[in-house]
Amino acid sequence: MKKIAYLMLFTMVVLFSCKKDKDIQIHAVTVQLAYPANSSFTVVEGVTVKMAGRSTSFEAKTNAEGKATFSVPTDIYEISATDPRSNAGTAFIYNGVKSSVAIVDGWNASNIIKLDLTESTTSQIVIKEVFTGGTPKDDGSGAFDYDKYVILYNNSNTTANLGNLCLATTMPYLATGSNNYYNTSGVLSYESTGWIPAGQAIWKFQQNVTVAPYSQIVIALNNAVNNTVVHTKSINFDNPAYYAAYDIQKFTHAATYPVPVASIPTSHYLKALTYGAGSAWGIGVTSPAFFIFDPKGTTPDAFVADASATDVYSGTALVAKKVPTSWILDGMESYRLGATYSNRKRLTAAVDAGYVYYNNDAGYSLYRNVDKTATEALTGNKEKLVYNYSLGTTNIPTYGSTDPSGIDAEASIKNGAHIIYKDTNNSTNDFHLRAKASLRTN
Repeated sequence: MKKIAYLMLFTMVVLFSCKKDKDIQIHAVTVQLAYPANSSFTVVEGVTVKMAGRSTSFEAKTNAEGKATFSVPTDIYEISATDPRSNAGTAFIYNGVKSSVAIVDGWNASNIIKLDLTESTTSQIVIKEVFTGGTPKDDGSGAFDYDKYVILYNNSNTTANLGNLCLATTMPYLATGSNNYYNTSGVLSYESTGWIPAGQAIWKFQQNVTVAPYSQIVIALNNAVNNTVVHTKSINFDNPAYYAAYDIQKFTHAATYPVPVASIPTSHYLKALTYGAGSAWGIGVTSPAFFIFDPKGTTPDAFVADASATDVYSGTALVAKKVPTSWILDGMESYRLGATYSNRKRLTAAVDAGYVYYNNDAGYSLYRNVDKTATEALTGNKEKLVYNYSLGTTNIPTYGSTDPSGIDAEASIKNGAHIIYKDTNNSTNDFHLRAKASLRTN
C-alpha cells in the first residue's frame, strides 16, 4: 500500500509541476528611455535597464535607439534605469523609475513602455582636499606656511576633461575681519546677482588634462619641491604626476615660488591670469574659501579680459572677477577655528551652503567625507574598504569633526577600492578637519 501511495503522490507532484510550468508565460517586453526635452543628451547604446519582479530581476542593455528588450515571466515589475553623463567637468545623472508595471497574460509584445528620465547635476570633479595652513617646524619655532596644495578628484565613473577648468579663491581671502560685500541688511550683495568674486587672479591649465574615473590630481599651490628635506612634517611634491601653480612672470615672491622640482614637467605648470596686485596668490591660510569653475562658452583668457566681469572691492583698490555661479563646478568654505563670532560666509548657498572649521599651523587639512552608501554599492568594492577611520579631530572641543562614514578613504584607495565622496554643496556635511594632511608621510 505504501508503494501505491508514494506512486500516487509522485504522480500528483509531476502533474502539478507540469501544470504550473504550463501556466507560466514568457513575454517580450520593450522599454524605451526618454530623456528630458531640454537635455543636451539623448539616447545612447549600452545603458542598463532593470526589471525587478517580486521574486527575480532582469537586466538588458539599450540599443542605439535607446530601447531595451526583455523576455520575462508574468509578474508585477519595477522598471528602472540610470545613465551617468558628463560634459565640460560637470556630471549629469539621468534616473527613471516606473513601478507596478503588470506584465500579465495577454500582454501585447508590440507595446512599448516609455521610461521618462529626470536630470540631476553633480560635479564630476570635486575638491577632495585643501591644505593651506602649514605644518609645524622641526625645532618647534612655529609653522612652515609654504607647502599649500589642493587635490581635485574625479567623483564619477567616466573620464573627466579639465582643459578649461580654473582655480579661484574668494575676495576677501579670510572669513574673519571686515567683508565689504555685506550690505546693510547683512546679505552678500552678489547673492541676488548670481556671481562669486574671484580675487586677484585665477589659475588655468596649459592644455587639456584628463582624469580617470575615481582618480585625482595633486596641485602644489606653493613650493612645488621636496619640502621634507628641511621640515620633515611638510609635503614632498617630488612626483612627476603632480601639477604646480607656478608662473614666475606673474607671481614673483621667491619664498612662495621657487622653481618646481625637476620631476614635475613644465607642461604641468598652471599659468596665472592676473588682474589684481600682489606678488603671491592670496588663498587664506586660516580660513580658505576655494572654488573651481569652467568659463562656459568662452575661455579663461577671454573671461579675464572682459571688462564687464571686473569688480572693484568696495572701498579699496582690490580687484575681483565676477564668476557666474552657473560656471562653478565645486566650492568649499572654511571658518577660522576659535573665531566663532567673527567668521562670515563668502560663498553663497548656490555654491556652498555651509562651512567647516579650520585650524592652521598644525599640519591639518580639510578633507571631503566619503559617501558611504554609494561607495559600498560599487560592485566588488565593499571587501576592499578599510573602516575605523581615526584621523578626525573630534578631540578638539566644539570645532572638531570627522568623517561620519567611518571609512578610511586613503587606506581604502591603497587597498584597491574606489571612493565616491559626499557632494551636497554644503561643506558642513561634506568636509571634516583632518588631523594629518593626506600627503604628509610623517
